[in-house]
Amino acid sequence: MKKYFVVSDIHSFYKPFINELTRKGFDACNNEHVLIVCGDLFDRGPDSKKVYEFIKSLPLDRRILIRGNHEYLFIDALYKETPDYYDHTNGTFQTLDDLCDNRYANWSDLVSDNKLKEIKNWFLSDEWIDYYETKNYIFTHSFIPLKIDDLSYIKHMYKVDVGFLTYNDDWRNASPKEFENSTWGCPWKLAKAGLNKTGKTIVCGHWHTADFFNNLKNLKVKYDVYKNNPIFISKKYKLIGLDACTAATNKINVLVLNDNEL
Repeated sequence: MKKYFVVSDIHSFYKPFINELTRKGFDACNNEHVLIVCGDLFDRGPDSKKVYEFIKSLPLDRRILIRGNHEYLFIDALYKETPDYYDHTNGTFQTLDDLCDNRYANWSDLVSDNKLKEIKNWFLSDEWIDYYETKNYIFTHSFIPLKIDDLSYIKHMYKVDVGFLTYNDDWRNASPKEFENSTWGCPWKLAKAGLNKTGKTIVCGHWHTADFFNNLKNLKVKYDVYKNNPIFISKKYKLIGLDACTAATNKINVLVLNDNEL
């Protein structure tokens, strides 16, 4: 029986990623073990190259890669003549340089590196998908694409008041831009507003789970985002959150599901 090990928001933190995978029983040599990444492999952490090499070492049929907002930022950066400030603050420039063995101070030299061209082609390949759907689950980075009533002033879904959003029956056929926008949404707010009408549980990352607990559970003691972001599971809202805010906690959450649960 296959086992699925689901992670999100690794953000180039190799050690906590591998440590938690190992603790949960993941075996890179076991053909029954499949890794699902719900986006944001890179940026912010110190070990982009190690994360990249580990992911690439797994057979194609045992790695499922879902785009997050940082994958979109990554691709966007590769087409620029000069970086924007957020390419530095988000860690994207450092990720690119790490993947090229820290050789460049000049942006134009970096983005023309042959190794980076190889990585760019990988990010643009069909291997990367916007969601992965099974009988009971939808794995995505943040949420499914929704209908936005007024597009005139909206850039990303996370900036939209939930009152402007409605469920989209045809979300699977959303445009690439709509899928990109959906990677920025706040999952717990969207689930609380009743915008998951798929009948399936959404498994996501993007937003630290302390906020899920603090806003969707009736807690006497609140979770501290800088200390404690365990896996959030809610049958009521059909939502599972995975983002452990690794940059602050040095932890990664790994959800394990058996084939018969999917």
